[in-house]
Amino acid sequence: MMAPVRSKLCCAAAALALAAAPAAGARASTGMPSPQALYLPAALSNICEADQQALQQAILRHWQPSLKAIDQWTQLVRSFSCDLSGSKDLGWHRVQLRAYESAIRYPLTWLDSEVRNGHVRKRLRTYYSAAQLPPRIDFWVGGQIDEIRYDRRAQRLDARFPATPGRGTGGPPGQCATTLQFRQQNGLWLLSGVEPNTGPHC
Repeated sequence: MMAPVRSKLCCAAAALALAAAPAAGARASTGMPSPQALYLPAALSNICEADQQALQQAILRHWQPSLKAIDQWTQLVRSFSCDLSGSKDLGWHRVQLRAYESAIRYPLTWLDSEVRNGHVRKRLRTYYSAAQLPPRIDFWVGGQIDEIRYDRRAQRLDARFPATPGRGTGGPPGQCATTLQFRQQNGLWLLSGVEPNTGPHC
């Protein structure tokens, strides 16, 4: 009588062990390095007008261990997005990349997107030096940031700048945002990638 009971108990224990294995694997996988998004509150989402210390503290708290030189990163982003004082949002506007050659980390990736018949077509360009940049190359940004991501494995910081209605005009047809990518070189954050974001997946 006891033998069948022991057999059933052993089978139950084995089933529990098998069920626990995927769960443990899932817990382990969540610990793997991966991009994590920081969605800024409204009070901090405008890089030009927000309290800079509060913005930097929000970024530092979100990623542990904390990222280095975030104050320098915010200054670089403000140079793209704000007026010369760094406190006024210029709205959705065009930035001439060659005016910021000293702030580029090569290789620089540039992802072109266009919408044709409702389908997005993308083409990746890679520039390995300033000599390879076209004579005229620009991107669009504004003062608003709706999403920041850090890929610890790639050591890359991404910031997404949405086109803000009523603050600036123009821009490429169908483009709803621009994602700028940054990597560190000699301790400084530099621009390493540009990706215009187009519909219908904005």
